[in-house]
Amino acid sequence: MRKPFITNESLGRFMAEFLRFDFPLPADERISHIWNDIASLRHEVYAEELGQYSPNDESRLEDPGKHFIVCMEEQEFVGYISLNPPSKKPFRLAKYFSADVLNQTVFNSCDDKSSTFEVRGLTVSQKYRGQNHSISLMRHALEFVADNGGTDIVAMGHSEVKKMYQNNGMMVFDNVGVKHGDTVYYPMHMNVQKTLTKFADKIQKNRELEDSDDACYHGGQSWDTSGFDFDVRDSLIVADVLDSPFPPCPEALQVISSQLERSCQESPPTQCEELIETIAKVRGIPSNNVAVSSGSSSLMFSLLPQLLNETSRVLILSPMYGEYSHILQHVIGCNITYFVLQDDKGFKINPDELIAQASEHDAVIFVNPNSPTGVYCEEMSEIVQKIAKSRNSNSICEMIWIDETYINYLPNAESLEPLCESLPELVVCKSMSKCYALSGLRVAYAVTKQMSKLRKFIPPWAVSLPGQLAAVAALQNEQYYLEQYNIIHDEREKMHTSLESLGFRVFSGVANYLLTYLPEDSGYSSYRFIESCKSKGLFVRDAQNMGLELPSTAVRFAIRSPVENKSMLEIISSVLQ
Repeated sequence: MRKPFITNESLGRFMAEFLRFDFPLPADERISHIWNDIASLRHEVYAEELGQYSPNDESRLEDPGKHFIVCMEEQEFVGYISLNPPSKKPFRLAKYFSADVLNQTVFNSCDDKSSTFEVRGLTVSQKYRGQNHSISLMRHALEFVADNGGTDIVAMGHSEVKKMYQNNGMMVFDNVGVKHGDTVYYPMHMNVQKTLTKFADKIQKNRELEDSDDACYHGGQSWDTSGFDFDVRDSLIVADVLDSPFPPCPEALQVISSQLERSCQESPPTQCEELIETIAKVRGIPSNNVAVSSGSSSLMFSLLPQLLNETSRVLILSPMYGEYSHILQHVIGCNITYFVLQDDKGFKINPDELIAQASEHDAVIFVNPNSPTGVYCEEMSEIVQKIAKSRNSNSICEMIWIDETYINYLPNAESLEPLCESLPELVVCKSMSKCYALSGLRVAYAVTKQMSKLRKFIPPWAVSLPGQLAAVAALQNEQYYLEQYNIIHDEREKMHTSLESLGFRVFSGVANYLLTYLPEDSGYSSYRFIESCKSKGLFVRDAQNMGLELPSTAVRFAIRSPVENKSMLEIISSVLQ
C-alpha cells in the first residue's frame, strides 16, 4: 500500500501570518516557542513520517538553516521554510550529492554561484497540508532571495512531491536521485528572475489569496461583468460553471408560469413533503431516508458538521470539487488526507489503493462522476462496501459521503441510493441543479439511513415553492432529460476533438464538462488565458486550484449549446493565435 499522498497546493482560501527571523534567534519569547514547534515538526515529518532520520527520545530535530520564514494561522504554527545564504556554503546538498554531480546539475544551471541561496527545508504540519500554505512559503522565500540580491536557488526535494516542485518553477534533476532512509531525494534548481517572470500571474494570485477571506473559490465570475443586465448576459458564453445549456422540461416551466403569482407570495410546504415522496417513488427508496435543501452546498454545510468533528480523519480525492475541502478545513477543522489521482492514468481511481487508505480513516468523501475530471468509477459500490466499518472489521470508516450530482448523465450508471438502506455509514448527496437545469431554483437531496437524526439540522422551507414545483415535474419527466443528455454527449465529443486539434491535452469525461491542459507552446498560464477569453465574452474555469497536482495550465470547459460551443471554439482559437 502506498503512503497517503499529501502535498501542498491551493484548494481554498485562508488567513495567515508570515514571520521572518534569523538564527541565532532574537530574544523573543514567541520566536522561542516557534523554534520548538519547528524542531518538533521536523522530527514528526523527517523521522516518523519519511524515515529520513531515526526517531529520538526528545522528539526534536533542529534545523541548522540561517534564514527562517514561518507561517502562522490564528496563532497556531502551520509550517516554515529555511534558507542558507551564499556565505553558508558548503550547502546541505553537499552532504548527499558529490561535487561532480552538483557541478553537472544545479550549479551548472546557476547564473551566478556567488549569489545562490539554498532552500534548507520546507515543511508544513499535516493538519494544514493540501492548502495554500507551502506555495505561499515558497513565494515568500523567492521574494526574500530576490530582495537580498540572490540570482538562483538550489534545494533537494523528495520524490513524493517532485511534481509539486516542478509545477512551481523548480528544475528537478530526477536522474541523480539518492536514497536516504526510506526516501529518495533529488537536487533542484530555480532561477529567481525567470521564475518571478514566468509565474507572475500565479504569484500575484497567491498574494491576493493570502489577503482574502475564507470563502471557497467557485466559478460564476460572469455576474461581475453583467450584474442583472440580462441583455449583457445574453452576449456572454458562461462556461465556468456547469449549469445546463438546455432548459428545464416543459412541464416544469408550465407549472411555474401557471402559478407564478402564487409561487411568489405563498409559503411552500414546510418540510417539502410532496417533493420527498416524489424522490422516494422515482428512485425506489424509503422516504424517511430522504431530506431536501436549497442545493447540495446547503446539504454539505448542514449535515457534514453533524457527522464529523475536529478529531475526524477524512480522506478525499484530489482533484475534486473544492467546497468539500473548504468545509472540512475552515468550517469543521478536520484532519484531511488527499488521495491524489494521477493525470498519466487519466485520473482514474485504483480501487485497491483507495480501499486500503480509506479503511484507515474515520470518514471519506468522493464525487462520482468526479469534478473536474469527469471520470466515473464503476467500482464505487464495491469500494464503499469494502471500506464501511459495518462490513469490514479491519476498517475504522464510519462515514462515507458520495456526491452523485452528475450521475444522471450516465443512463446505465449505478446510483448508490438503494445501498443506503442497508449501509448505515453511507450518505448519497445529489444536486438537481446540473442534470435537471434547476440551478437557479436551488434544489438538492440527500439519502441516508441516518436521516431521522439529521433532518432536524435542515431549516424549514429549505426549498422555495417554485423549486419544489419544478423539481417534482422534472423527476416525473425523465425521458426529456435523457434526450438532452444525448445532445450533451455528442457536443462533448465534438469539443474534445476540436480542443485536441488546437493543441490542448484533453481528458475524457462523461458529463457536461472537459478538463484540459493548455497547449504547451501557447505561452499562457490558465490565469492569463482565462483573462484573455473573458475580454472576448467567454468565461471558463481556472482548474489549477482544484487539485494538488494540477499544473498552472489546467482549464475546465463546460459544454454549452451547439451554437455556444461553436462560438467558444472561435474565441479560443482567436486567443491562442
